[in-house]
Amino acid sequence: MREEDAVVSVITPAYNVGRWIGEAVDSVLAQTERRFEYVVVDDGSTDDTADVVRERAARDPRVRLVQVPNGGSGAARNIGLAATTAPHVAFLDGDDRWRPDFLRHTLATLATAPPETGMVYCHTRVMLENGRVVMARWQPTGRVDLDRLLAANCPPHNGSSLLIRRSCFAEAGEFDASLPSTVDFEMWLRIATSSSTPLMWGTRRYLLDMRLMRTGSISSNRTARFTYLDKLLTEYAPRMQRLHPGLAYVRPAVFAYRDGHDDVADSWAVQAREAGTGQLARDAWGLSLLAWSTAGRTSRARIREARGRARGLAYAGLPRARRLLTGS
Repeated sequence: MREEDAVVSVITPAYNVGRWIGEAVDSVLAQTERRFEYVVVDDGSTDDTADVVRERAARDPRVRLVQVPNGGSGAARNIGLAATTAPHVAFLDGDDRWRPDFLRHTLATLATAPPETGMVYCHTRVMLENGRVVMARWQPTGRVDLDRLLAANCPPHNGSSLLIRRSCFAEAGEFDASLPSTVDFEMWLRIATSSSTPLMWGTRRYLLDMRLMRTGSISSNRTARFTYLDKLLTEYAPRMQRLHPGLAYVRPAVFAYRDGHDDVADSWAVQAREAGTGQLARDAWGLSLLAWSTAGRTSRARIREARGRARGLAYAGLPRARRLLTGS
């Protein structure tokens, strides 16, 4: 197929993902929707990422490898956007993978969504480093405007889950390559406030497998993420119209408490409480925030320790539970 006939530009920003990049590329090549162009942007990897992609490209001309000095995920995505032309764009991280119907289903969803919809996203399953799926994430579905985007703390959860109109980038601009964290969320918020198609639309289909964050990955640096998330909330929460701006702080505060970042969590809890205790008490996340914020540091430390043990036991038991369910 000629590149000019492509309806989707698939872009994979990749940095030191040699262990998984082959699986990501193969999941793109296995799509039932064949009208795509595909660019992998190797962001200055020091492992065999480029070699793995180059081997795929030698076997399938749809794979293009672009190698650039390390500049971060935002810069890599911008390079991919500049190197492609299709009217829709989908990003797949180098350690994630799509189910075969991802492109076909998201294109069909966008075609039937309200005309002001610029982005659609699917549901996500979580997998371990070895590729074993261990859980399905709950995510909102249907219409997502700016208020819901903030109150639900970025419902797509992962940049690999979206299909986006290229016109969104023409109107809102490219990714902010200066950000070391929250690069995706900042872009979605910008599209929601400065494009002619500001809505997201969530579909119920589980079409993305996301690998659990690895030690040293960008998403594992919670301190940096919370710092830049605070800046985004300060800028965008006041623009909420249907919901109280304090609700944008509820889930981030809970996550910060869970991770032991009590100072930033306390600050966000103050903002969240501006929505009113009655409003918070009507939502499970609001109730969780009230519980964490009133517990005190000593009690919160015990809660975190208990949660850590419970999660460890749960993950340890997953392989055995899977064997029992499947008989394998």
